Amino acid sequence: MSRTLQLEYLDLYLIHWPISSQPGKFSFPIEVEDLLPFDVKGVWEAMEECQKLGLTRAIGVSNFSVKKLENLLSVATIRPVVNQVMISFVLFLFTFVYVNGS
Repeated sequence: MSRTLQLEYLDLYLIHWPISSQPGKFSFPIEVEDLLPFDVKGVWEAMEECQKLGLTRAIGVSNFSVKKLENLLSVATIRPVVNQVMISFVLFLFTFVYVNGS
């Protein structure tokens, strides 16, 4: 990491969305057939290892529901320091128009 980003560590490393999809496909919204089960335990263990190695000072999540947070907390040895959630009327409107048509 340090060579690519030219940093000694990250202040905060986040799981941005609690989803997983087929590697190599970059479309949004993600097609249902491209969704894969999200390995919260395996991903969080890797995040914890990054913190233990000093690659990041803190680890957290983004866009996790209460249920997904509860699942994470049941396997975590290091608790996430943040659940970053964006609430935007513009994003809501864009999504509404996209889903429902103009």
